[in-house]
Amino acid sequence: MLVVDIALVNLEFDGRRLVRRDRNAPTLILVGLPPQHVLEEVPAPLNTLPTTLGPMQAVTAGSTQLAFSVPADIDGLELSLASLLNWARLVPMTVPVGLRSPDTAGSTVFQGIPRSVIEFPTRLLITYDEPVDWVGRREPQQVDGRTALWHTRLHGARDGDVLLRAFATVANRSGLTANNPLTIETLEDIVTLTSRAELPGPVGSPPIEVPTAPLHAEQFIVTPMGASARLHGAWEPLPTGAQPQNPGQRLPNLATYDHITGLGRDQYIRVVSRGRLSTGHEALLVSELRRQFVARPNDGIVAYLQREDRVIVKQPEVPYGSGTGFTHEGREMPFRALRITDRVTPPLLQPVPVNDAFWVALQSTRDDYEFTLIGTDHEDRRVSFTMPLVFVPDGMDEAKKETRLKELYAGDLNAQTPSAVDLKLMSRMNRSMGGQVMALAQPPAGAPGSTTHAVGTLTFGLGVTGPAARPVVGLPHVSAAEVRVPAIEQFTPNAGYLAVRFNDTFLQQTMENHPAGAYLNLKKAVSLTFGAEKAGGVASPNAAVELITSQAGVIPNVFKTGPAGEVVDAIGLDDIKAAFGKAKLLGFIDLRRYLQNIAKDSLDTLRQLGDDRIEAILHASNGLLPAPVLRIRDLADGQGKELRYVWKTALGKRDTQQGDDSKDILDVSEAVLTLDARTIRSKDAVDKATVEGRLTNFKLNFGGMARVEIADLKFKTGPGKKPDVTATGLELKFSNELEFINSLRSALPADGFGGGAYIEVQPSGVHAGYKLALPAIGVGVFTLSNVSLGAELVIPFDGNPISFRFSVSERAHPFNVAVSLFGGGGYFSMLVDAKGVQQIEGAIEFGGSAALNLGVASGGVSVMAGIRFEYLAAEDRVSLGGYLRCNGFLCVLGIITVSVEFYLELTYEKHGRESVVRGKGRLTVSVRIAFFSKSVSLELERSFSGAPGDPTFADCVLPPHWHEYCPAFAP
Repeated sequence: MLVVDIALVNLEFDGRRLVRRDRNAPTLILVGLPPQHVLEEVPAPLNTLPTTLGPMQAVTAGSTQLAFSVPADIDGLELSLASLLNWARLVPMTVPVGLRSPDTAGSTVFQGIPRSVIEFPTRLLITYDEPVDWVGRREPQQVDGRTALWHTRLHGARDGDVLLRAFATVANRSGLTANNPLTIETLEDIVTLTSRAELPGPVGSPPIEVPTAPLHAEQFIVTPMGASARLHGAWEPLPTGAQPQNPGQRLPNLATYDHITGLGRDQYIRVVSRGRLSTGHEALLVSELRRQFVARPNDGIVAYLQREDRVIVKQPEVPYGSGTGFTHEGREMPFRALRITDRVTPPLLQPVPVNDAFWVALQSTRDDYEFTLIGTDHEDRRVSFTMPLVFVPDGMDEAKKETRLKELYAGDLNAQTPSAVDLKLMSRMNRSMGGQVMALAQPPAGAPGSTTHAVGTLTFGLGVTGPAARPVVGLPHVSAAEVRVPAIEQFTPNAGYLAVRFNDTFLQQTMENHPAGAYLNLKKAVSLTFGAEKAGGVASPNAAVELITSQAGVIPNVFKTGPAGEVVDAIGLDDIKAAFGKAKLLGFIDLRRYLQNIAKDSLDTLRQLGDDRIEAILHASNGLLPAPVLRIRDLADGQGKELRYVWKTALGKRDTQQGDDSKDILDVSEAVLTLDARTIRSKDAVDKATVEGRLTNFKLNFGGMARVEIADLKFKTGPGKKPDVTATGLELKFSNELEFINSLRSALPADGFGGGAYIEVQPSGVHAGYKLALPAIGVGVFTLSNVSLGAELVIPFDGNPISFRFSVSERAHPFNVAVSLFGGGGYFSMLVDAKGVQQIEGAIEFGGSAALNLGVASGGVSVMAGIRFEYLAAEDRVSLGGYLRCNGFLCVLGIITVSVEFYLELTYEKHGRESVVRGKGRLTVSVRIAFFSKSVSLELERSFSGAPGDPTFADCVLPPHWHEYCPAFAP
């Protein structure tokens, strides 16, 4: 029951006793014991293993040597086992503090004297840290026929725990078993933290003060089969900011070490190492090893070692903000603090990397463990969510840590076709907020809630951003988000959550340095669905809004930024036009072609844009808003919200595009466009929407024949009210072929659309016009009667072009002209729009009649002739017709009556390039004699059609002939 080697130094046998050979030399007794520890293989969790397991690998410690000095007052020793095992009167020799290597490698001699060196646990060399003694029986102990295993117990000088010190690790033997918390790094930490040695700092810096403390041995018994021990060690962390001497050197991160063995075999090991979660929270990785007795079908009852790891959150809350290492002073992190509510995780997925960073995953689900976090935003709201985190041990070399974090965070969160790695990282970094309301930026003073949104998801990143982007523990930031923007939702159906990111100027220059106070950019600009009927037909803006500002609302991105995010100017005109998409003016005109450059100085108009400021701009004759503003605010009584879209911009001359030779119907070179739409939403009432649209100082040119000048066109509507549309300062002028109509303008009122005008507002558009019946006019021998003038302007809401119609009387009510016995009449109307003349219709007829009565005979005759013209652009049809109608009768004595009617009609029609001429004649003769009458009619009709390929006039007349022809008729 005893295996021991005993060596004597400076002792010799004199035949009776052991005595000193040299009284001035050290006298020692060296005791060699078998290995005191066996390091066993740790299998995977038993429920994941096959029913039969093979042998477990094991690594034994080296032999242990105890060195005892014989005190000077002992002049000799008995040469017996009992005397040599009586260590109570001897002095145990310890390794001096600061020494890590023996005088000769592989020996236990330090400074020329053998010392006590115990290898426990395997590969760790320990010695006494204070005076101790060994207590044990010198004779075999027998009870009931059984003999106890020889053992001796280490005893402290103060009858308490024995203090031990590790001074070195064994580096020249085979490695340790896998999946054991006692890694070589852990053993080295124990050496550093118990040896009372200093760590050298960087060159030129003082050494690092290591908070060393010895190991406490509640029990330490050595036997021939191994030690039965109970060890405990606990250490404070290293000073904040401690840096090693060499870049690749690792600093200790061990916090606690507990070890229980029985006869050299492990029963329980607990290693606690310090680290941080990727959010910066201080945490502990607790690795525990327990021996479990398990009954297995093919192995019987076995006692395997089983490992269990957990993460304990030591620092529940971490603050963020300026001065904490962020690139942009913490503006990229919308939370001022993050609190983790979890204190201890369930068991982690095996094997757990020791002294390496890893995603915290669970053994039970084999998936990431999602920590529960509560974030505090810039307005002290609490927002809760879950997120997987990475555990990063303290003491890792910075270069290695950065490399490892890049591997853990490898993947592209913005990949168009994500790989499996990308999808895994996306699931880890895109966290659902469930619509919780939070402030994404610090709101300006006096504007609480101006940066608040309901958030669907936040996409987190790790580390510093910018050109030198790199992962850094403790610097989480938000790289993207999905938020609700109520102002956009009211104008864009099915908007839902919108993807946003932080504005570059906000990040790099602060919100105050952005002219509009922008803090978010929509990742994809949103085109507003804003129907023309909501702006009175004046405009359908459809601007692509992109910037979310603190006080100006949501606006298009009209800002040009420099490399540092500073706003240097307004964007170019081409970019401004692109931002307005398919914006329309007056229902069909491309608004982009009339937009003008934005002056940089005018951008400051969007700064501090409160309601009073907006009203002042709208009422000022020279006030302008350089970009549309979409905003929402609380009502004064706090019972609802007001949504508002407002814009006031100056328009200019239309740009000319290559190959575009079309005539411009609209002249807005001096025009100003104003739109102000509001929707009030209260808790107990339906939405109340009011819209005001205004376009001033613009002109409409119709086919070069008519020109309408309008000083002010307004539209206003509200709940329960008829839309109010007014046009003031209207003037109508005709030109070219219709210039003669200007002579009749004196009959029109000065304000064509003022009092007495009609305005009809329908779902399809606005019809505004005037109809005037003129009194009979006498001009010399002529009498003009039944004359009416009409003008109508149509502004549609369905995207059709604006149109203008002018008429002189109508087909159903022609005007009349009379000169003595002769008379006639006619009508004329013209419809034009942006594409030109669409319809022209007119007719005129003239004739006379005479009667003769001679008593015996009487008779009469009438002759009428007329021309009718019609042009329809939609059908590409032109028709021209003329007729002659003659009537005559003769009555003799009332007995014989003869009447004759002659009708001749000639019509020309053209459809595209096909022409048709039709002629029709009819002669009717009626004779009545007394009671007998008879009528005879003769009819004739002919038509002539031209081929679709008939030559044109230009084909028939050569240019030289034409040049000769013209001077002949117009010298």
